[in-house]
Amino acid sequence: MDKDMPTSSAQIYALDDAQRIDLARKAEAGDAEAAFRLSQHYTFTHSDADQRTHWLSVAAKAGHVVAQSNLASDLSTDGKDLAQAAQWAAEARRNGSPDADRLLGAIEAAQSAMLTPEEQTTLAAKAEAGDAEAAFRLSRYRNFVHQDRTQTRRWRKLAAEGGHAPAQYELAVDLYMNGKDLAQAARWAAEARKNGDADAGRLLREIEALQSASLTSDEEAALVAKAEAGDAEAAFRLSKYYHFVHQDGRVRGRRWLVRAAEGGQATAQYDLAVVLQLDGGTVAQAAHWAAQAHRNGDVDAQRLLQRIEALRSPARKQPGN
Repeated sequence: MDKDMPTSSAQIYALDDAQRIDLARKAEAGDAEAAFRLSQHYTFTHSDADQRTHWLSVAAKAGHVVAQSNLASDLSTDGKDLAQAAQWAAEARRNGSPDADRLLGAIEAAQSAMLTPEEQTTLAAKAEAGDAEAAFRLSRYRNFVHQDRTQTRRWRKLAAEGGHAPAQYELAVDLYMNGKDLAQAARWAAEARKNGDADAGRLLREIEALQSASLTSDEEAALVAKAEAGDAEAAFRLSKYYHFVHQDGRVRGRRWLVRAAEGGQATAQYDLAVVLQLDGGTVAQAAHWAAQAHRNGDVDAQRLLQRIEALRSPARKQPGN
């Protein structure tokens, strides 16, 4: 074989019959690494979901931290078994997995938003009939359990149009985060503020402030140099510039916002928490940055932290209540 030819994952993790038998014997005797190696074989070479899950479970029970994290991720997909997923994510966190807290946050958010098929049907009927709370619950379910952006936005918009203040706030955040329709973001933030959402006024001010974000090429170059040298205020200014002027809130705008937050800029930490809260996979990070902003003196950060922590709460209303 040509050494310069690329090697596929299927080739890397392939096992012959003798290797599989040997690894299975070792795995059944308690060898976590052997069990994990078999799970990789059935993931990348044979694409056998049942065998993958079996060997991941064997490896996880034997204390393999990556297997524990992977098993938690598998079990959380589409809300398959969130209780077991949370158990394995917590175990992975105890064993030092760097991604486990993020994963556990996503699972807890999914648990708080979970709906049975009967509840989904009942809520969909109510939402179509104009029940904004039902539409909002469906948006949370689609967001945190299925990570379905299209359906999330559909139900969130329906809830917002029905006057639901938290839905209006989340819709404004979503539009603000994308940086592509700031006029609509401002409109929904204003509606949420009018309807009593405590965080919407600040969001509206942030959106309006973006309109003064323009920079000359010399100003941009000077700020980049400062930001690369560790100036958090310069990084924050660049995040606003790329967000509004270039309508690039998810890539370059986010990059500089993270740099500013990491540099200790409290407003950047607050803003980063605001945009991260909409994604179940980053709820834990959102809580981290809200807590950092609070420690650094942001007056609204404690309320935002409470809002984010509520996403991880198991308490929820029944459809008929």
